[in-house]
Amino acid sequence: MRRLFEVGELLGDRDVRVVVTCGTGGVGKTSVSAALAVAAAESGRKVVLVTVDPAKRLATALGLEGLGGEPQPVPGITGGSLDALMLDMTATFDDAVRSHAPKNRVDEVLRNPFYKALSTSFSGTQDYMATEKLGQLYEQAQATGRWDLIVVDTPPSRSALDFLDAPARLDRLAEGPVLQLLAPSSGPLKLISAGLSQVTWVISKVIGSKALSDLQVFASAFETVMGGFRRRAAVVRTLLSSPAAAFVIVASPRKAALDEARFFVGQLRDRGTTARGVVVNRVSPAVPLAPEAEESLLLEPEAYAWWRASWVTWRAQRARMVKALPTSLPVTLAQTLEREVTDLDVVRELGSLLVDGAGLAEEDEGPVVDV
Repeated sequence: MRRLFEVGELLGDRDVRVVVTCGTGGVGKTSVSAALAVAAAESGRKVVLVTVDPAKRLATALGLEGLGGEPQPVPGITGGSLDALMLDMTATFDDAVRSHAPKNRVDEVLRNPFYKALSTSFSGTQDYMATEKLGQLYEQAQATGRWDLIVVDTPPSRSALDFLDAPARLDRLAEGPVLQLLAPSSGPLKLISAGLSQVTWVISKVIGSKALSDLQVFASAFETVMGGFRRRAAVVRTLLSSPAAAFVIVASPRKAALDEARFFVGQLRDRGTTARGVVVNRVSPAVPLAPEAEESLLLEPEAYAWWRASWVTWRAQRARMVKALPTSLPVTLAQTLEREVTDLDVVRELGSLLVDGAGLAEEDEGPVVDV
């Protein structure tokens, strides 16, 4: 028997401190993330919503003029509180330097041209900074009590895997040849930091004395910064693999989206964790009909065609969902809304649909309708 994904139960579980939404593009993942955050806040929780996926419509839907890199209060929330922000990679990198670099070297590092180049072109920067930002928010929540739930809206699912793998990749990067070269306590730059004039004279002739000075400043501070990144990433890795984190997969009734959801379930399993449940969004509603109304409906061809189409669509969607989604995985359905998710009232409506829950029962065939 397929279980219903009890979204209200998840949001009310005070032991859950992080909800991570994952899904392919075009399924309404950001809207679902916002709806989960609003529903949790209005149930009394103190929530912060962070989107890694730069979805500009989210700000409008939450009644904000724009989303920046710092948490902004969402107006109109009753019961609890909701802040929202969008990942700003450069600002997050700068904050990390302020947190991890020696206090007397922070300004030098931030102005350093090597740092500026690294912070804007470092391979995987978005994933590392998303990890760093989640770590910052979680530590702030633990220290101040400002939030008791973090909702993370990840990029489309294949990219979300990069986000989940970022802590481990950061460890491999730190131990790799590039950063071993840059680390002043090991590798060639140890010679520079040791002040060997002959070596620095040769290198200054190659790259210039100003560039050499910049490199010395950057190298001497970056090892400490990298150590801070790794410590925070380790906290995030432990958090995401613990019962305090819940992964919610968002899909739609389209075959491609359902296939992607099944793929992501397997990827989470390979990483030693499981999805808490699946939200199938934008499901076409099947219109129920009382038996006594059926005869009169048959006398109105247009009305009958409309009613019949609703059931044909529903049965096709249900068949795809039953086939694609593992029976062990709890599922809830959210029907297509009559309006676009462009304001807080519609976000709240979607949240209510998710909390109220609509199951996917294999035996729920509905009326017999020829396809």
